[in-house]
Parts: sequence; C-alpha cells; structure tokens
Amino acid sequence: MKVIEATRREDNGRTIVNLRFKTRDQLMDPDDPSPLQKKELTQAAEDAIISTVYAVGLKKPVTLEIQIPNVPDPGPATEISDAIRHHLRFVLTGHERETGIFLRERHVSLAFTGINILIALLYIVFLYENEAWMTSLAGIVIGGVIVIMNWATIWDTYEFFIFDGRERKNRKKLLEKIIHGEIRVVTSPSPKIPE
Repeated sequence: MKVIEATRREDNGRTIVNLRFKTRDQLMDPDDPSPLQKKELTQAAEDAIISTVYAVGLKKPVTLEIQIPNVPDPGPATEISDAIRHHLRFVLTGHERETGIFLRERHVSLAFTGINILIALLYIVFLYENEAWMTSLAGIVIGGVIVIMNWATIWDTYEFFIFDGRERKNRKKLLEKIIHGEIRVVTSPSPKIPE
C-alpha cells in the first residue's frame, strides 16, 4: 500500500502542510493522457490534500507543500501545481452544480414541511371540534401518522438548512482556499531500496 505521508509545521503564523508522495503516479492519474498541467489527481491524492488542509481550519493561512521524488523526472514544479489547481477547480465546479440541486431540494423539503404543518393544524382543529374521535382507533392511528410525518419532514428540513448547508459552504471555502493559496512542489531524492 502506498501511504501518503502528511506532516504540518508552523512558519511565521502560517501552517505548512507537507504531503509526501512516493511517486508522481501516486499524485497524478497515470492513465490520464492530458498534458502535465491538466492531468487529474488520483482519488487518494485529492482526498489527502482536501482532508489535510481542512484539518488546519478554514481561517488559518496554509501553504500546501507537495513532495515527490525527482527520479524519474516528475516535470516542472509550476506545471504540477497548475495541475493540482486545475483538478480542484473541476471539483469545485462539480460541487457548485450539486449545490444548485441541493438548494432546489431544500425548497421542496421546506414546501413539504409547510404542507405537513398545515395538515397537523387542520387535524388539531378537527379534534377540538370532535373530542370523542381523538380516543377512537382511527383518531389515534391518523394522529400518530401525522406526528411521524411532521417529525420526519421537520428534521429533514432542519438537516438541509443547518447541517448540510454548513457542510457545503465549508467545502466550497476549502476548495477555494487551496486553489487560490500557495502550492509548492518540492522534489527529493528517491528513497533507496534496501538490498
């Protein structure tokens, strides 16, 4: 298994996140025929970059330092950092498209909640006028179904607005932070294989 080593250090109030890759193919998709600056990252590299920078925090300044062996020649450092930015811009575009769908679904969820609350209010008015019906089997079953429907739709809407919305906003900020931040590519001698 090719583990991507991640380390962090502080330098004048800035966090340097170092990711050490064992080969360029561990960083860039070897099956992508695009020129170097437009190559896709591997899924493992994308996950490592995003999760390691996210662990630092959204507000703290970060420099992403990518360390790869210089044998065989990995290519120009600027093209590698351009490839990382290019890939993450593509990820950000996909995220923004999914956010548009998410917002539409959030409106639908809100509409369902409104309808369910209206049904619950109508049921309460009906019970107020027909108190005896509330203790009947049909009244108990219908009341239970209305409570469950309201609980589910209100929780779903709450989750959409509070948890999912916050997570999506933070992911967008994180991707933009990496894309517009400093990315350094450092080459190092390949580790010697023990004889």
